Amino acid sequence: MTIRPKSVSGTRTLASTRCSGTHSKDRHVKAFQIAALELERTRKMREIEAARARTGSLLERLREIDALIARHQADLGVVSLEVSEEPPPPPVRKRQTIRYG
Repeated sequence: MTIRPKSVSGTRTLASTRCSGTHSKDRHVKAFQIAALELERTRKMREIEAARARTGSLLERLREIDALIARHQADLGVVSLEVSEEPPPPPVRKRQTIRYG
């Protein structure tokens, strides 16, 4: 069994390899990167769907709470105060001027 001498063309250079340590122009590397990105995209889309479902269930519960409050206020004969769903605007702060001198 003979050992083949290494040639210059068989040596990988820093320019021919990127961070992955393989030739970045190889077709299989690009295909794997595409697959990994598609997998990550699918995971992120599922996270978004889960967040939307959670938001929907929270809003539904808030509607139930409002209905219960209204029913209890009606039983007590209390006039309900309308609660706006918009948060109050933030307080306006005066800009500060910093002077160096």
